Amino acid sequence: MGEIKAFIADDNVVIRQGLRNLLNAEEGIKVVGEASTGAEAIQWTRRHEADVVLMDIRMPVIDGISATGEILRTRPEMKILVLTVTEDPTTLARVLHAGAKGYLVYSHFSPEELLNAVYAVASGKEIQPSPAVAYALGDMPKYEQRTDFLEKQQILDPLTPRESEILDLIGDGKSNAEIAQALVVEEKTIKNHITRLYSKLNINSRYEAIRLKLGNLT
Repeated sequence: MGEIKAFIADDNVVIRQGLRNLLNAEEGIKVVGEASTGAEAIQWTRRHEADVVLMDIRMPVIDGISATGEILRTRPEMKILVLTVTEDPTTLARVLHAGAKGYLVYSHFSPEELLNAVYAVASGKEIQPSPAVAYALGDMPKYEQRTDFLEKQQILDPLTPRESEILDLIGDGKSNAEIAQALVVEEKTIKNHITRLYSKLNINSRYEAIRLKLGNLT
């Protein structure tokens, strides 16, 4: 493989500069463009070539997940590596479902690991997700998802219709803000519902909620 052309999409100029300096210092990689919004990233990739797109998730105008899906719709040959601060399994599962080759979470990787990931993604390899993210994707072994339906139905019965609706949306990978928007209520209201929902189901995280929902549908 020749020199890898890298494109950076992140709304934080300091992060873009740091990534640009790191990548350009590597003999086999060259940064050929940058964007501060998902919309800019989509426009740039329609007109230019890049081997690897380093994509942030939370950006104005169009977020990184939506931008990933749109870029790959028109340029399926492009390889996208997501760099993010979030460790939420449902969000990261959405990243992979959109077509990204993998993700790295800031503070959990070294400069060398980032460079290795860029080389791997450029060659067509995928970065293995964590078990929690794989489970959210539904890629874990079926026996880990399989639970007795009637037993799970009894567990879910105490939920109010609104709580069941919110559980469904959590299972779809929606954030609290997205759920609030979908149900036309304040985000604080959703947080209160989720607190009661977790208490009723005796769980403590979105991952457990997804696992419970998957088990109920298996």
